[in-house]
Amino acid sequence: MFVRRCRSIACVANTVPDGIAVDLLFAAQPFTGLEHHGLHILRGLHRVGASVDVLVPSDVVRHMGDALDGHRVISFAPVPRWARLGREQWSLPWRFGSAPRGLRLLHSVAGVAPLLSSVPLVLTVPDLVYRVRPGDMHPRARWYFGWLGPRSIRRARRVMVSSQAVCRQLIELYHIVPERLAYTPLCAESLFTPRPSAEVASVRKRFGLPEKYILYVGTVDPRKDLARLRAAYELLPPDLADDSALVFVGRTNRGAERLAHELRRPGTRGHVLSVDYVPRDQLPAIYSGAAIFVYPSRYEGFGLPVLEAMSCGAPVIVSSAEALSELVDDAGVVLRTESVEELTQAIERLLRFEGEASRLQAAGLKRATAFSVDRIGRETAEVYRQALAA
Repeated sequence: MFVRRCRSIACVANTVPDGIAVDLLFAAQPFTGLEHHGLHILRGLHRVGASVDVLVPSDVVRHMGDALDGHRVISFAPVPRWARLGREQWSLPWRFGSAPRGLRLLHSVAGVAPLLSSVPLVLTVPDLVYRVRPGDMHPRARWYFGWLGPRSIRRARRVMVSSQAVCRQLIELYHIVPERLAYTPLCAESLFTPRPSAEVASVRKRFGLPEKYILYVGTVDPRKDLARLRAAYELLPPDLADDSALVFVGRTNRGAERLAHELRRPGTRGHVLSVDYVPRDQLPAIYSGAAIFVYPSRYEGFGLPVLEAMSCGAPVIVSSAEALSELVDDAGVVLRTESVEELTQAIERLLRFEGEASRLQAAGLKRATAFSVDRIGRETAEVYRQALAA
């Protein structure tokens, strides 16, 4: 049994050599966790004085804000949504050839890399859902990542992960030596802080949210186990269901349209609201106004919305998925089973006992300070140096 932990890279000097590119060709609006993962990397590198080339579709450049500060943008023509999957396989080789002159290292953030390119590779593996829970993916994505993901992992000089859970899975499933792996956790953006009550009230009014609500933020997808959250809410005692709404915030993944319809259907009691998209600068107020944040996902590579919620002072309940348990530690409620009844009991306890909810608010805020963009920058820069020297 594997017992070693992935290395956390030590503090290093602030520069990296020229000729390093970060591949964000997968990026598209509205941004999800994967895009924000890439933006955190760019912000972190800039914070430690490192500059890279950023490969990105031209239509999302204006949405990337300060993440591009200090970096050189190499824009590519946008493609239709159906052509996004697999774009990295042909865009870079088609434009620059298999061995682009001056490009010394490519950092692929989406878990797959262009196999027709001979450029040395750093690979970020956000998760291994295609191997651990393949049934939760759209068939096309399952085939694509299942075929190219392992090949990209084998080719990479260094593999970066944001949780020890994914690190262990890489070693157990693909027999990667720990020396090739780097554990670099994500962070929440600086805008995710507790918001004043007046701002919370204004944002609630804008999106039609009640004064008291149980919140989920993320994609609507079978892997997130949102049907369990809906069922748990409907089992709440009448006084709590009548007093608290259940709010889903996030876009629907392809293939999950039926699930989204089921989540929106009128309940026998209580109030269920669904908001497809919220501008990122409005999310902190929505997190701050939540009575509870619930993230019941069956599998995650990190769980960025959970960290954002904790950073805004929302008490959190998460599933027993390894990465979520690792992230929350003792600063939230970690469910032991996939039981609907256990989730109902956890929600009821936090709604009824304000002292417990307040304790978790304080613990979550403290826990969130352990994750920083400076750490991401330092450790990513060191991974680049190691990869170039390998």
